[in-house]
Amino acid sequence: MTDTVLEPTQLDLSGERLTISYQLTGGEPQARAIADQILVEQTIEFPLDLVPDDDIRAEIVAKEVRFDELTPSTYDFSASFAVEVVGGQLPQLLNVLFGNISMVPGIRVTGIDLPTSLLACFPGPQHGIDGLRERFGTDGPLLATALKPMGTPVPQLAEFARSLAAAGMHLIKDDHSFATQPFCDFRERVKAIAQAVGEANGDGIYLPSLNVPVEDLTSAIDFALEAGVGGFLVLPGLCGFDTMRSISATTPVDTVIMAHPAMLGAFVTDETSGIAHDIMFGTLARLAGADVSIYPNFGGRFSFAPAACAAIATACRAPLEHIRPAWPSPAGGMSPERVPEMLEFYGPDTCLLVGGALYRGDIGKQVARMRAAVEGTKR
Repeated sequence: MTDTVLEPTQLDLSGERLTISYQLTGGEPQARAIADQILVEQTIEFPLDLVPDDDIRAEIVAKEVRFDELTPSTYDFSASFAVEVVGGQLPQLLNVLFGNISMVPGIRVTGIDLPTSLLACFPGPQHGIDGLRERFGTDGPLLATALKPMGTPVPQLAEFARSLAAAGMHLIKDDHSFATQPFCDFRERVKAIAQAVGEANGDGIYLPSLNVPVEDLTSAIDFALEAGVGGFLVLPGLCGFDTMRSISATTPVDTVIMAHPAMLGAFVTDETSGIAHDIMFGTLARLAGADVSIYPNFGGRFSFAPAACAAIATACRAPLEHIRPAWPSPAGGMSPERVPEMLEFYGPDTCLLVGGALYRGDIGKQVARMRAAVEGTKR
């Protein structure tokens, strides 16, 4: 049988490239084989020996940048990709980052270096750190909470929200598990809570969870904005990072986007595979337009280590061309008592998210304790 003959292809390419770094786990022969696989699998997914000596082979197939031994069983590997393979689109960037190769064990994405021309395709957060500081008139951290628990009648949730807003909470979001359920209809909940927060005479805004089917997404957003919400809680692990980017880009400029980590944990918790914490909850969240990026704090009920949490916060706030810094929002089992510790670790450019612990006693008094703890760190 004769192979299909491919005619040599000439392409008009810019020469700009993005670089992705991976940690490969295994002995050197295995790691070397995986590195070679990445170059082809993440680009042409085609037998390389059938490609003529042309621009596809020379430019479209990824190029090795570095292959260094870290330990006898781990290797640092970097590859560069022609910027054109991404097409300026977030879904394809994710595909190039960790598409087919995600099905191979022992590969972890550890770094991404994007050229200016590609970053220009992504507006990033509408507000970021400076924008929300100005909006809320604060030089300290943002205070955030989640309305809980699932099953609570809508009128009671609205009263919780009213108390939180009146006490000075900046961001009052739905719990991520709120959807349209027999005991809590989305529209009923959003209308009641938005009204309660608006009547509280505070600076706080309400962010309902956009945990809705895709065919209902546009109407849910329109309804919520008409009801007076100040932003949205978006779950990119469920609806997609590009959906979050689209929401950020198409809603009014004063809309705040808060990203929730539901279903993203499996990408980061295995140190030998997946995507590094800082890329997932920092870089990607910012490219997708998140003003605030929630992630599990160390010492809570999840397993993130202090080093991983610090890396996320750094990636949220690091210079990235025109893309505004986002607020890192460590959460998960936090309490007012931990506010000084969290601010010492993260600094003031942090969104402190305390959920269920605020319900241990009077909500207003618990928020006051948070605010007092924040003020105490300034002295």
